[in-house]
Amino acid sequence: MTIVAVTFLSIVLYAEFSDSLSGKSEQTTITPQQKLVSELAKAFPDAIFYKKTTAKVVALTIDDVPTPNDPEDRSTQIILDAIAQHNQQFDNPEQHVRATFFIITSHLSDDNTIVTRILQQGHELGNHGIVDDTTALLEPDEFERQLKESHERLSQVSSQPIRWYRPGRGLYNQEMVQALRRTKIYEPRFALASMLPVDTFKPTDDPKFTAWYATQHIFPGSILLFHGGTPERSQKTTKALKLVLEELKQRDYRVVTFSELWDNY
Repeated sequence: MTIVAVTFLSIVLYAEFSDSLSGKSEQTTITPQQKLVSELAKAFPDAIFYKKTTAKVVALTIDDVPTPNDPEDRSTQIILDAIAQHNQQFDNPEQHVRATFFIITSHLSDDNTIVTRILQQGHELGNHGIVDDTTALLEPDEFERQLKESHERLSQVSSQPIRWYRPGRGLYNQEMVQALRRTKIYEPRFALASMLPVDTFKPTDDPKFTAWYATQHIFPGSILLFHGGTPERSQKTTKALKLVLEELKQRDYRVVTFSELWDNY
């Protein structure tokens, strides 16, 4: 899986760079990125990379929240505030941007209220495990234990059903697939994305580059991915999101949660 991930990223960046040099428009009928994601989905049927649809809609996902040791989780709040500010442009609540926040449960403090604030603003929660680590390297029994423990922790702070699990680093194995299915709670496929994120690496974590990179993966049914989890990442994600959400608005795309994309389109 690691080799696949690295190869996928290399091909995507090469395709985007080549198109930029040749002057091709990103508004082609089917983009190179869309083709690549489609082929990846065929190769890995136990994961969701996009939703096949003709509707102009994308899912927005934010990983690694909340930020540990951040009083009142101000760094996640600025992401929420950026989305809320964008939503002020729309009179119709149906046009509001809604995102899925994938939670790392060890980042939750006992008095943390950020989950409540996320839900109050109409967003969704997903499970991103206990720690920010490569879960595919865990022994099968340990992965299953952590899956259950993280679910129980999320269930304590939210009455909303938790349907989606996103593995650390986006990597998984067949033992993990079987453990996920044994829960009878989660959707039976891992919730991945249409893009490999570059916002956790330097120098590609520059907000303008992150925004440009994300816009290359806008197509009907795509799943966009950004990161919180630290004050610096959250600030950069906030800046990038403002650019990406405005681009999506200009292209007349709706921005919804993972569940909304999966259930309604």
